[in-house]
Amino acid sequence: MKRNFFMHLLLVSGLFFLQLQENVVHAQSGWTQKKGELYSKIIHHHLQSNHYYNPAGMFSITNEYKQNSVTLYGEYGLNDKLTLLVDWPVLKRHGFETTEKISGYGDMKLGLKYAISKKVPISISLIPELPIAKSDNYAQNKQDPNTTFNLPTGDGEWNVYGILAISHSLRPLPVYINGYFSYNLRTSYGAISFGDQLNEGFELGWQPFTHIELRSGIKFQHSLSSSNEIISFVRGEGTEYTSFFVGAFYGISDLWGIDINYSDYFHSPQKKKNLYAGATISAGMVYEIKK
Repeated sequence: MKRNFFMHLLLVSGLFFLQLQENVVHAQSGWTQKKGELYSKIIHHHLQSNHYYNPAGMFSITNEYKQNSVTLYGEYGLNDKLTLLVDWPVLKRHGFETTEKISGYGDMKLGLKYAISKKVPISISLIPELPIAKSDNYAQNKQDPNTTFNLPTGDGEWNVYGILAISHSLRPLPVYINGYFSYNLRTSYGAISFGDQLNEGFELGWQPFTHIELRSGIKFQHSLSSSNEIISFVRGEGTEYTSFFVGAFYGISDLWGIDINYSDYFHSPQKKKNLYAGATISAGMVYEIKK
């Protein structure tokens, strides 16, 4: 079993070289993996936008910001109630049209999900985020090399996500629903103290055919920050929004599948703050082993 587990991890890691992902919200469901089961996904995200909303929610048009990332997500069943989770942007590349592009890996989320109930799938997850990425990375201005802009690939802080999720299958209808609540306990980086964050979300899935699954969902993020200090959007401080996504999964075989998603922002009820708002498009591969 140990040998198979490490072979699975090597195979998933090897996907990075074959296919240029929060994570859709697989971790934010009530289901856990059975012992020895593996779910893995590697997917490429693309965002570009010149629509910036400052920490007060005021809108402005700026130089275009572009970000591409490749994320590895995995779940492995340690037993029928306890699942190991990993969510790691193995490559981030971002910058403005007026700056050079900065590349590197991001901070890693590594945690556990426990099934409180299997009959009605309810789970609780505890997921620390390890600040392993470069927390300061300066990009030069193309027009003025003496001017730089800090574009780190990590936020430099230890933080912990606690997630409570519930799911339900509407069998015999090929439909499922997920709902979750998440609390992100944030700490600090240098002299910067970060505010905690609340997230709530809902997802609806439909399987019209055996190998095809369609999904849609909505997410709200609220900041509990009390600081009046203006902190760059790349740190995620004071960031708030209402977002939605639509996605599709196609199973090529029992092991492999293709996952495609589109997400964007609503104007309300939670207004956008301290972020670049635009559509994110993602596409990638899924590899899973079921018992």
